[in-house]
Amino acid sequence: MAQQKTDLYSILVSYANKYNSPYIKIDSFLDFLERHAKTLSEENPEWLKWLKDKPIKFWTEISVLVEDGKCELLADTEDGRIYMSRYYPQLIQKAYQGADEDADIPFHNEESLRITLPETQIRPLSADYDFLFYLSEPQDSDIPILKIKFPDGFGSGLVLAGMIPRQLAEMAILKIRNYLRKGGNKEYVLRKLSPQLQGRESNLKDLLNRILLRPMDCYNAIEEGGEFSSLFWAHFCVIMKNDIRKKKEHLSDDIATIQSVYIIETISAHFKSLAVKKREAEQAFKDLENHLAKPPFLYTLDEILKFTNPKGVLLLSFYTNDGLETWLRKKTTESETDKLPPLLIVKGEGNEKCFLQKDKIPVLCVRLLNIARINVKDALTRHWRKLLLEYRSEPAMEKNEEFEKTLFAYTKKLCPALTTLMEDLKLSLVYEELEQSESGVPAPAKIFSNGHLLPYSSLLLIQRKELLLDIKLMLPFWYSLPIITAIIAFFKNLGRKKKARKASFENIEGMGEDILEEKDRAGEIRRAAQELEIILVPPGYTLETYLEELEDRWSRLIDKQARANLIEDVKSLIRDSLRRTLKIQKHFKLTQDTVNQMAQNIVTRTPALASLSGRDSIIIYTELYMLGLLGSIK
Repeated sequence: MAQQKTDLYSILVSYANKYNSPYIKIDSFLDFLERHAKTLSEENPEWLKWLKDKPIKFWTEISVLVEDGKCELLADTEDGRIYMSRYYPQLIQKAYQGADEDADIPFHNEESLRITLPETQIRPLSADYDFLFYLSEPQDSDIPILKIKFPDGFGSGLVLAGMIPRQLAEMAILKIRNYLRKGGNKEYVLRKLSPQLQGRESNLKDLLNRILLRPMDCYNAIEEGGEFSSLFWAHFCVIMKNDIRKKKEHLSDDIATIQSVYIIETISAHFKSLAVKKREAEQAFKDLENHLAKPPFLYTLDEILKFTNPKGVLLLSFYTNDGLETWLRKKTTESETDKLPPLLIVKGEGNEKCFLQKDKIPVLCVRLLNIARINVKDALTRHWRKLLLEYRSEPAMEKNEEFEKTLFAYTKKLCPALTTLMEDLKLSLVYEELEQSESGVPAPAKIFSNGHLLPYSSLLLIQRKELLLDIKLMLPFWYSLPIITAIIAFFKNLGRKKKARKASFENIEGMGEDILEEKDRAGEIRRAAQELEIILVPPGYTLETYLEELEDRWSRLIDKQARANLIEDVKSLIRDSLRRTLKIQKHFKLTQDTVNQMAQNIVTRTPALASLSGRDSIIIYTELYMLGLLGSIK
């Protein structure tokens, strides 16, 4: 006792070991502490602290040990007891320190250790079922001691949760080695397994030799879940169990071997399952990358979650949500020095977060440009053809700067994914990186010149003069004669002014003269209205045809005259409201937000309109009708 540490926990451990019990009576221990403190303080002055204010020091330190989980206070006796929580785990750990010397005996149990464990202190596991489940989903439990029960009356073994799986497997392999060393067991196993592992006899001999010479190396192969290792242990364990069960009398090493066989069989099956799942997950992530490399190249997280393998099975069944999140985080953050990661996060339509492979950006740009080129050219051709047929024009027909603005407006409306991508700062960085690579950027995918984005006319391959010429070629010849078209336009304009009060989009009487005296401001509003019209009117519609469709949605009266009266009343209400707004707001500026707010106010603040069905349709109708009015303002 002279060399014993004087801290309370060390004294309690020594006391428990001396009396072979984790239960310590408090009053008996305090007497013991006082006697030994008197005896040992002469040689070690540190023991003097237990002679003065002993109860205070004891209860102060014991409360700390209880908080640390090193012991428990029990109130099952009059004076109370201490339960040393780590007594049995330390006893079991110590019992397995000589695993190599004890290779010929079964795993330790309560009988061999001469202890009786409370049921609350152990977790029982059946070797042929529960143990595998435990390996698959380890339990973060306060119970550190496991009791593995072996079938067919082959006893049980006490092990610590911390021993699983490596230390337990290594102890099992040592017991199996001990069995193979005896008599002709190795040669017997070799003869039994050779037919089942035909063509792999060399691997079989090597593995048996490894068990005999380097048993600890065998665990690494088991943990990797290698094909041959898993196959060997599956056949070996079946042979061992069948042979030992057939014996009439089971010796100590027979029981040790069959217990070890059950343990190794379960651990090997567990790691084989993990290896299979790992390979499936790796293949699933390869399939995921293949999906991302296919059109349309931009994918939201919801779309990624629905990806399937070639057999139609959800990829998410091969990896977890957390695994996918980790993979996406790695792909979008980790990269080589001074380079962007292989997977980028960009905005898609509606500002949705999308994932895009970096090396697919040029292909995506070409794809989007091809789509936009067809749609924009078709829409602009229809728009300009309509203007020319009415002997009208717009600034975009005459000026390149206005033409570029028009192309951008059409592209943003008809192919928003393209304009969103073009506005992303990462796009130029990707192209800069690709241009410095060996392969470079393919000619059709070049969209930058000296670090600057090319004009939309160059990107879309749409030239103002060529487009205008092509449209005129489709019209009667006199549309190409400026003098004739100017004369016809003059008389057309006179006719329009006479019919101004009857036309639905020119029925704001005196608006141009009374409200907007400045012609420049009138032109600015007119151009803004025409640009917004392009954005708000869906492809395939004109303003007039779309308004007619909207009328069908909110004016559902059966009587034709009543329906016509309702529509005219709504138009009159919108015109009056717009006229008041322009009178009040002398510096009126037309934007999409402005026209939307005006439409919302007109509909919501007018009970007759608010009561109509198809409220969204009436709001859109109000927006577009106002744009039609403002688009013809003089």
